[in-house]
Amino acid sequence: MSNYQDNKKMKLKKYITICGVTSALLSLTSCNDFLSTLPDNRAEVKGPEDVRSLLITAYPEKLYSMYCEYSSDNVVHNVEADANTKPFYDQIYAWEDITETDNDDPRGTWESCYGAIQTANAALEIIEKAGNPANLQAQKGEALLCRAFNHFVLVNVFAEAYDPATAASKLGVPYNTRPETTLKPIYTRESIAENYEHIAKDIEEGLPLISDNSYSVPKYHFNKKAAEAFAARFYLYYQKWDLAKKYASQVLGSNVKGLLRDYDALLALPSGSDGFKNRALKFIDPSNANNLLLIASYSGLGRIYGFYTIGARYTHSDFVAAKETVEAPNAWGSTELKLKGEHVQEPYRKILFPRYPEQFEITDRIAGTGYLRTTQVEFTTDETLLIKAEAEIMLGEKEAALADMNAYLSNAYSGQVELTEQKIKTWNKETKYSTPQLPTPRKQLNPSWTITPEQEEYLQVLLHLRRIETIHTGLRWFDVKRYGIEITRVDVSDGSKVTVTSNVLKKDDKRRALQLPADVITAGLAPNRK
Repeated sequence: MSNYQDNKKMKLKKYITICGVTSALLSLTSCNDFLSTLPDNRAEVKGPEDVRSLLITAYPEKLYSMYCEYSSDNVVHNVEADANTKPFYDQIYAWEDITETDNDDPRGTWESCYGAIQTANAALEIIEKAGNPANLQAQKGEALLCRAFNHFVLVNVFAEAYDPATAASKLGVPYNTRPETTLKPIYTRESIAENYEHIAKDIEEGLPLISDNSYSVPKYHFNKKAAEAFAARFYLYYQKWDLAKKYASQVLGSNVKGLLRDYDALLALPSGSDGFKNRALKFIDPSNANNLLLIASYSGLGRIYGFYTIGARYTHSDFVAAKETVEAPNAWGSTELKLKGEHVQEPYRKILFPRYPEQFEITDRIAGTGYLRTTQVEFTTDETLLIKAEAEIMLGEKEAALADMNAYLSNAYSGQVELTEQKIKTWNKETKYSTPQLPTPRKQLNPSWTITPEQEEYLQVLLHLRRIETIHTGLRWFDVKRYGIEITRVDVSDGSKVTVTSNVLKKDDKRRALQLPADVITAGLAPNRK
């Protein structure tokens, strides 16, 4: 019997979190109590406004960004004596099973996503019992997209990257489609293939129902373009290049001018430590044309990626920036980003971009206590444009891919920046594959699908661009998984002295799938094999 078949028989009788639907206007309650209450008050939900309010909590309150970023090659070990760390950071960076707790730990994502799924399922049940009325179709679409998105996050964090040759035999996550009515539900882990099939079904059913007229602030919900951007990213990971391009094209239309990030608005704000905070707030502004979906989160990212010593031991340092990311030699010939990284003083060596504002939620004004929060820009037109370019590379449409990458470059870089086929070929020829001693942006690619030498040349440039565009967000980790990029951990002292460690993440390393939370495994759900 295969490991998958053996594991699938294992039942979970509790510990997939249910955050009960406690009222028609579901408040932001904690997801830390497992199966403590049942969603008994759903009968209070009577109409579209109530269901719309219910769906506010169908989005995860704890995301993947911090630990996925720390798992990737965007950070290195800064061994300066007073560089800040804590055991949780040490474990994530070393790809160890997590035993520490933190505001940004994987357990929080597991609980939060399944709590959000429970809310989405409760909303869908309400709509179904109401007879599936026309005035609740937009809410049905949003609930389906939320259910798909939360499962998409979970399977990409806690399972291996999708590979059509092995997906049917590799463990995914439980896919929940009904609200819970008992205190001890039984769950099993589906295969990755089953997860992706269910996500696709929910997307295709839900997306046509989405209506932008249903929200007062559409950017905090799955509006039409956000749903299409999610579909584009999903189908890219699913290796369905034609569908990835289709949905990306629907987001972008025939002309991206005016749809990409407005860097002039960001640059109009002061730089430095004080200005950085305001730029981060502007970065997440829902009025920005490029911002498609915003998700509020309990997180310390505003401090980790801010002008603090927090998280300085493992960071996007000046070494990484110079060798691999924003300041490294590239195919398009310019490192003059319009929005340059901010340098935090030595010995901390952080090179930061204003992605995450610190938004403190006060719970006791007298004591000055509360919760660290931030807002994640989950989908943007900028990332979607690069998704479209990657899909075009895989479809053999190199001219279209080149045009899209140039559209991105002309918006993000100062001066005249043009990428040509000859520049791509020259850069690939002159840039050696990255090694631990001599890192470069050009990595050995080991995807589960076949790529030609020419496609690899274009993909190397595309992946470098996306690495820069999505810095700090954790999305680089998913490219590392999808392309089988190997990482060797190094210690960097005095900014440039490299000591190579024995900790290597191989292309088929099981640690690419983060381990399930310990209490979930203890309760009986099959763990990931290490």
